[in-house]
Amino acid sequence: MSAPTFNVPTMPGLPVLGDPINDINVSWLQSEAGVVMGALIGALPAASQQKVRGIPFIADPTVGEVNAFAGCDDQRMPFMAITDGLLEVEAQIAQFKATDEVFGTRKLDEFLRMLAQRQRPGQPIVRPPVGFVDPVQHTDARKVERQRQLYHEQLAFVLGHELGHHHLGHTGCANGQGGSRGVTPADLGRMLSRTLPIFNQPNEIAADVAGVNNLLAAGARQQGYRWTEGGAMLTLGFFASLDQLTPATILFAFEQTHPHPLLRQPVVQQTANTWRMTGGAPVFTFPGFGG
Repeated sequence: MSAPTFNVPTMPGLPVLGDPINDINVSWLQSEAGVVMGALIGALPAASQQKVRGIPFIADPTVGEVNAFAGCDDQRMPFMAITDGLLEVEAQIAQFKATDEVFGTRKLDEFLRMLAQRQRPGQPIVRPPVGFVDPVQHTDARKVERQRQLYHEQLAFVLGHELGHHHLGHTGCANGQGGSRGVTPADLGRMLSRTLPIFNQPNEIAADVAGVNNLLAAGARQQGYRWTEGGAMLTLGFFASLDQLTPATILFAFEQTHPHPLLRQPVVQQTANTWRMTGGAPVFTFPGFGG
């Protein structure tokens, strides 16, 4: 059983000027991530919700860093972090996938190849040149609406996964007593370097399952479009393709701190299928990999 498909509206509507995803407005991208985080926390069971409520959500502006993670500060207080680079990449994926869906183009593939050829570790995220997308298509109301749906859906998976690490007890510091009193980007880099390249495979699978259940439960509460696992599959598919095009270079920390996307995609799809077949019951579909 696959995710519901998106049906492109037939009428284009008026052009949308100044859209924050089209413009890669980082402040807006950050604020929407906070909105998604709030929706995810609100959809958790009460016991899990209590563990993560009030944990600070930090935006990391480190240039060229593409990652998200749940962690504990030096006082063993929990926090959540996502980099501006990951927000930007997700926004680009969303807008080019939306363009492809509405107009039958291959802009996401073109962006992927551009990133593989031109991106360098630690450098600003490569942006396509002006005119990469036809101006009329770029501002089309159907495309703009769809890219917002995808952006939220993609973030719901990324953030749901990281929240899972906290409420499943993987970090050991999320106990409902609040969160970090202040973590700087420099602190984030130091804490991340302290843990790389080690990750716990069972915990990563458990966090993916928890994240998918969380995003679908939160999506079911949405007015209008309801989140599916499509954003998760889109994000993982993009990074899997990037790995294939850049086999000798790891461009982003996201690829170091998480299992390979091709291993994660079947977990995501099976979890979503089970969630729908059980009417939304958060059944853990991989025995032996619980939190």
